[in-house]
Amino acid sequence: MKLYQTLLGIAGTLLLTFSLQAQTDMVWDTHGVGFSVPKNFKIETNNAEEFTAGNDNLFLSILPIQDEWVTEDDLADAVVEMAEGLEYDRIQEGDAIDIDDFTGYYIKGRKDGANAVFMALLDKESSTNLLVVIVYADDYEDQAVDMAASFYAYD
Repeated sequence: MKLYQTLLGIAGTLLLTFSLQAQTDMVWDTHGVGFSVPKNFKIETNNAEEFTAGNDNLFLSILPIQDEWVTEDDLADAVVEMAEGLEYDRIQEGDAIDIDDFTGYYIKGRKDGANAVFMALLDKESSTNLLVVIVYADDYEDQAVDMAASFYAYD
C-alpha cells in the first residue's frame, strides 16, 4: 500500500511539473507574428502599436517597426539603445540570431534586480520588424530564452 501511495505521489509531482512547464502558442494577428508562452500568460495590450502579455515571472512586450529600410547592420545598435534607454545598467551577452522567419540581434540586461532579454527582429519576407523585451524573474532565464527563440511569422 505504501508503494502504491509513493508511486501516486511521484506521478502527481511529475504531472504538476509538466503542467507548470506547459507552453501554448500566442499570436499577434495585427502583425502576423506568433510565439510560445506559458499557458498561464494573460494578454494585457493587443493593438496595432503594442502587444504585451505576462504572468508573475515573465513579461513580454513587442513593438513593431514598419520600415523597409532597416537592415541587419542596424539591429545591434537598436537593441543596445533600447536597453540603455530603459536604463539597464548591466548589459550582458549579445549576439546575432536567426529564428525561423526572422534575423536579428539580442542582448541580456539587468536593472535593479530585474532581468531582461532585448531583441530586434527583422522579418525576412516583409517590412514588419519587431522590438521585443522579455522581462523575467530570477530563475526564469531559460523560459525567457525559450520564448525569445520561438518567434515566427505567418500570413
